[in-house]
Amino acid sequence: MPMNERRPNIIIFNPDQWRGKDVGCLGNPIVRTPHTDALAEEGVAFSQCFVQNTVCTPSRCSFMTGWYPHVRGHRTMHHMLSPEEPFLLQELKDAGYTVWWGGKNDVVRVEHQSEVCNVRVTPEDVDYDRVAPAPMEQDDPLYYTHYRGKVAEHEIVSNDDALVQAAIDFLQSRPQEPFCICLALHDPHVPFQVEEPYYSMYDRENLPPLIPLPPKGNKTRHLDEIRARMKLDGLCEADFKEILAVYYGMITKTDAALGRLTNALKQTENWDDTAVFVFSDHGEYAGDYRMVEKTQVTFEDDLTRVPLVIKYPASIPIPSRTAPVDALVELIDFYATVAELAKLPKRHTHFGKSLIPISTGITAEHREHVFCEGGALIEEPHTHEPKPAPSHVYWPRVSVQSDYIEQHGKAVMIRSKTWKLVRRLYERDELYNLAADPDELQNVIDDKEFTNIRLQLTERIADWYLATGDVVPYKLNPRSAKEIVPEYG
Repeated sequence: MPMNERRPNIIIFNPDQWRGKDVGCLGNPIVRTPHTDALAEEGVAFSQCFVQNTVCTPSRCSFMTGWYPHVRGHRTMHHMLSPEEPFLLQELKDAGYTVWWGGKNDVVRVEHQSEVCNVRVTPEDVDYDRVAPAPMEQDDPLYYTHYRGKVAEHEIVSNDDALVQAAIDFLQSRPQEPFCICLALHDPHVPFQVEEPYYSMYDRENLPPLIPLPPKGNKTRHLDEIRARMKLDGLCEADFKEILAVYYGMITKTDAALGRLTNALKQTENWDDTAVFVFSDHGEYAGDYRMVEKTQVTFEDDLTRVPLVIKYPASIPIPSRTAPVDALVELIDFYATVAELAKLPKRHTHFGKSLIPISTGITAEHREHVFCEGGALIEEPHTHEPKPAPSHVYWPRVSVQSDYIEQHGKAVMIRSKTWKLVRRLYERDELYNLAADPDELQNVIDDKEFTNIRLQLTERIADWYLATGDVVPYKLNPRSAKEIVPEYG
């Protein structure tokens, strides 16, 4: 690798629920993300980066370990990484990095989060003007959509702003190098609410067209049941465009936070020695398919494709590009890339592939397929989120999981550049010809013309599970008191 012996500082800027198609440098001409775009100009942007699960905790457990969710059962919102399992921030700390971690957790057990880093700053630790969602009656048609609109104007209106400022303060304190700053931010996660000027920034009449409601029977009934309980069928196009406009405002605000952080990196003279990673943990419907938020068992690109922009340290030459890299990438590749940059000793089997070769132009290919998975067995009641009261804004989605268990059954997605197969354990599978149907509206799983495609992708899923079904610990156990076993890692 063309870099000197000095290990770079690492910045992980990790917003929540930001779709890959809602970034200027990734082809969206309307949303304003100037700081992300500027970072991409100096580094590399990936237009086809896919998550391994479409909700927070499983996705974070995956990209922080290089494991797929099925490897150790991290496929629910309440099964975090345990102390004996790998975790990137802990590994960086063990390797001599000064690790500052701010924002949400959703990855390691709560009682251990302060042990895996040098400085842990939670949303409760920072001083900010706490803005509760605007009040809305439960019988309001928009109640379950998570839309709350414009919030009061303050100098600081969210914990994200305060967390970014805390990270800047850490930078200005001249921490011991190499250091890692991990910012796990809230926005643009729901509720859909933002202050001015972001609330009014986007003309509701000039937004990209929404993907329409798919023909009945093409997708899982899970979406139909959630849509009904959220009362989304009673909304008009203008309602969904209002949601999208506020979502865009939240994205632009998040981009502005990135700008403040990168400016601080330059002012503290850390820019050339630092690698910056910008990516989200999963996407959001934001009105497409007449849906909002996400589910754990649906795999449209809205949910599975996320932004990924990397600015490398100056010691790694990046060729100038006029367009994003369109090679297929999995978010677990983030883990492998940081591990190579930080020269981490390999202490566990993982399945990520470093993005440095494709970033530097050594290769043009990366992956032939990407995978995402979710859901549960009928016999796994412990995998379902606790069912809240109907007054809770998440009642529609979570209650459907409990009331229609088969619809929340295990499922896996395999995607190439031109085809997507969703294999479902209890429901009809889905097959989409992405070249002819990029919006994934026509399920051709029963079309005999594509039988060979379906069989090839199904066989590839079997190969993938065979290769990634488990991991053997690097530490060997002697079979007798006198036996000396080799050491690995």
